[in-house]
Amino acid sequence: MANTYFQFKQFLIEQGNVGMKVTTDGCYFGAIFIPSSTGRILDIGAGTGLLSLMATQRAEVNIDALELNADAYSQAKANFNSSPWPEQLSIIHTSLQEFQAAITYDQIICNPPFFVNSQAGQSKNKNQAVHAETLSMEDLAFHASRLLKEDGEFWVMYPAAEMEQFISKAESIGFKVSEKHMLRNKEGGPVFRLIVQFRKVEVNLINTTDVFIKESDGSYSRAFSALLKDFYLHL
Repeated sequence: MANTYFQFKQFLIEQGNVGMKVTTDGCYFGAIFIPSSTGRILDIGAGTGLLSLMATQRAEVNIDALELNADAYSQAKANFNSSPWPEQLSIIHTSLQEFQAAITYDQIICNPPFFVNSQAGQSKNKNQAVHAETLSMEDLAFHASRLLKEDGEFWVMYPAAEMEQFISKAESIGFKVSEKHMLRNKEGGPVFRLIVQFRKVEVNLINTTDVFIKESDGSYSRAFSALLKDFYLHL
């Protein structure tokens, strides 16, 4: 029987009750995101709490995490409470569309559902985690802009084709692309995930990185290992 948890060096993710498990691309996202130690972060669609936990490992930050799915909310709450940083983490059972905050955020992170008009599977939790019916691109861009400080950063991950659609929608309401991180399974392979940092202020130069996960022999690439060595148990 497979484990219902994923053990990192400094924290453990229980994931038996959630639709979207810990993924390599999610871990990559958490590894490249640099949290500001002086501000407050909003995690939209927390799932297991992975991105929030990776951020709190890296810096003494305060994070508000939103999760609509009841099972994922309970799982993330338990993962936060069992971590070394429970006082820095707050999980809120709500949708982004209904969330009202008394503040605006320095940084927003989101690994959103991305399938549109595709066939749903047997698991209701997984369907909600990966299908965009509960969080459209338009809603994500609008509410991220509403909740972000004027000088803040908005980080989001989509598959490559969906990211091009999202960039168009985000730019139409005033966001500017400031960083692009391309992730490939192997060297020379197609980009299967794009992580983009958006800002509201003018951007003079777009920083771009390109990383592949595994070498031809199946081992992790040097660049991927360098990013994940502080998190993965066996690196």
